[in-house]
Amino acid sequence: MGLGLEKPQYLVPLLFGLSGISACFAAEPPGDEGVYVGAFGGLGAVNSTSLQQKGAVFLRPPRRLPRLPIDAKGSTGSSTDVAVGGLQLGYEWNGWDVGSNWKLRPAVELEGIYIGKHSPVGEMPVRPTFLGTQYVTVPTTAGVFLANAVFTLRTPYSDKIEPYAGIGAGVAIVSIKGSDSANPSEPGINHFNSDSNASDTAFAMQAKVGLKGRIGKNLSLFAEYRYLSIDATSYTFGSTDYPGVHLPTTSWHVDMGRQQYNLFVAGLQYKF
Repeated sequence: MGLGLEKPQYLVPLLFGLSGISACFAAEPPGDEGVYVGAFGGLGAVNSTSLQQKGAVFLRPPRRLPRLPIDAKGSTGSSTDVAVGGLQLGYEWNGWDVGSNWKLRPAVELEGIYIGKHSPVGEMPVRPTFLGTQYVTVPTTAGVFLANAVFTLRTPYSDKIEPYAGIGAGVAIVSIKGSDSANPSEPGINHFNSDSNASDTAFAMQAKVGLKGRIGKNLSLFAEYRYLSIDATSYTFGSTDYPGVHLPTTSWHVDMGRQQYNLFVAGLQYKF
């Protein structure tokens, strides 16, 4: 009775105070830090690049001297029918406040990209010039593995749509299957016919920019542009083997210049 706890009016302000404190903590937004996974796909194009085919024809069979050296050099046309898909695993930090209601969140991610089959054709004048022009088709696929650094910007204009940019570097495994080296002066002859498949690995790097939109508590949709570069590669294809039809040759060495892709992709990202 001396404390007055039997009077409910003393309890009401206390209860309101405790509920207010609880509400403040409940309203605290969840952190942005955490592991995420993503999947994406899209389309793009590959720029024109240099292509060179080198080898020799044995003028006196069986395979021995003298030999006629062949050097065909030119460039491929661009290809606009490149399909791409991939997966990513990353970790994003809460980041830094960079101004009034602006926040920059860094992330690191591992990414695997598959570039679908596309078939650039090289138009390559031959030395010696009396042999005309060689047309080389290289049906190409690539698997690219990259480590990326990504920076997402939260702006005061929206807490659901965020721009981001990233850079990455890694390795590409480039495969050519079913290649063809044709010359109009020798119809029906594929100069790589004894082995038309080859592969090589090369350094790869990319830059990307995009927009990410939150469509659920843990789920985001993103759309982006990527520039992907794969360093020059070299391949060895089989000799020309048409007994009684074409003189035998050495194996053929083909050098392809740097491949530059412009890609537009969209995907989903889930943060745990």
